[in-house]
Amino acid sequence: MSLKNFMSIAVFWTFMVPFSASAFEEIQTGYFNKTALQGFDSSRYLTDGLSVKGSKTFIFDWKGATWHFADAESRDLFAASPNQYAPQYGGYCSNQMSLGNLSNIDPGVWLIHKEKLYFFGHQVGKDRWQETGIDARIKDADRHWKKYIAENK
Repeated sequence: MSLKNFMSIAVFWTFMVPFSASAFEEIQTGYFNKTALQGFDSSRYLTDGLSVKGSKTFIFDWKGATWHFADAESRDLFAASPNQYAPQYGGYCSNQMSLGNLSNIDPGVWLIHKEKLYFFGHQVGKDRWQETGIDARIKDADRHWKKYIAENK
């Protein structure tokens, strides 16, 4: 095997293979940075019902992740009460969490239920939650999330 082929395989295994559960982070961030929600403003989902990209000008560090906000007001709301404005399950896909899995999200696929923010990787996951009972799916996801947290303390 040539050095070039070996390096290609090494890069693939390093960056493209999903992390194991031992690499669990409480807040889902990118592979190459610690940005939560792919840089979207967590507060604006709840205050305005909008998916808004945050700015590097307005940031707040919480639970090992950097959160971006569209403006100082959104940042200050989050900073005053992060648990109120942060998404459930650390920003991982809520549908997959209800099935016991960790998965990335699409910041454009979300819902607010009982004043809490839930994200999904795909519309089909959000549809599943809405069709099969959001409260039942939350119960499943909460159980799995508690297990992830307990195993990684």
